[in-house]
Amino acid sequence: MGADGGLLLELDVCAEYRIPHSVFLSWSDEDRDKAIWHHIWRRQTCKSCGTRPDEWDESRGGHRYAYVAEPRRCRGCEVKEAAHASLVGDEGRGVHIVMLRNEEVARES
Repeated sequence: MGADGGLLLELDVCAEYRIPHSVFLSWSDEDRDKAIWHHIWRRQTCKSCGTRPDEWDESRGGHRYAYVAEPRRCRGCEVKEAAHASLVGDEGRGVHIVMLRNEEVARES
């Protein structure tokens, strides 16, 4: 199974859609092709900045200045970073800060 790149790609798509491979195979060829293309497209998108290499590559129709950077503040990220910064020394090693809905505030809404 490991040598069949096409099957591995199909299984990745199935995992993304959370469907059995047999369901994926029941789709039309066109729908399967679109799902695979979309999966590859998303995989090529940088998880940090959200852009894709071809958007910057002039030889592939992109532009060297395809995007501009604009600072934006996210209150959630601010709270999360402050929580992580409050951890001292070894206390912060391997710790991931997660955001949990404040149920008291949610009830007030």
